Amino acid sequence: MAILGGYQIHVVLEQPEYSVNVTQYPVEDDIDLTDHIERLPTVMTITGEIVGPEAADIREKLKEAMFSGQRLDYIGRNAFRQVVISSLNTEHDYRVSNGFRFTMTLQQVRIAKPSYAPFLNDPVMLAQVKPTTSAGRQQVADKPPADRQQFHTIRRGETFYSIAPKYGTTWQTLLSLNPGVDPKRLQIGQKVRVA
Repeated sequence: MAILGGYQIHVVLEQPEYSVNVTQYPVEDDIDLTDHIERLPTVMTITGEIVGPEAADIREKLKEAMFSGQRLDYIGRNAFRQVVISSLNTEHDYRVSNGFRFTMTLQQVRIAKPSYAPFLNDPVMLAQVKPTTSAGRQQVADKPPADRQQFHTIRRGETFYSIAPKYGTTWQTLLSLNPGVDPKRLQIGQKVRVA
């Protein structure tokens, strides 16, 4: 017996496959040059039977786990953590009553974590997010003459990125017009140059 995702299944054959990807580059008079070996995910094919009154329910739960990409743990002759079911084939014939035979391929996976996740709870970053509104499209203000300076008073939630379109410019331009201003520490009521 083996356990996959908490379900008992009768496994008669396990075929784990361990492999690597070897990059090769041809050279003139010798064997190819290898400069990198990359470990590939472990893949294991299992064959067995699921029998009993709950066999059909177990099959449906395993199909749901496969289609949703749910990560499961497998414990049998080999043990694998965090695997997904990449294929499931079933056979239904007279030799297995009250169940079915199956062949299933399990693949180890590792989910990447986004590099920006630590900033999601950063109060400085949260303070610079403008709330979503349904005000519609806003008209861009006409640019003032080049010889006249123009200023904007910071309101709650505003950033250089949100102010720039109002004056027909970019946040990079606002940054260059305000060299002594830290864009991460804008204060309500602070005046910044926009032209």
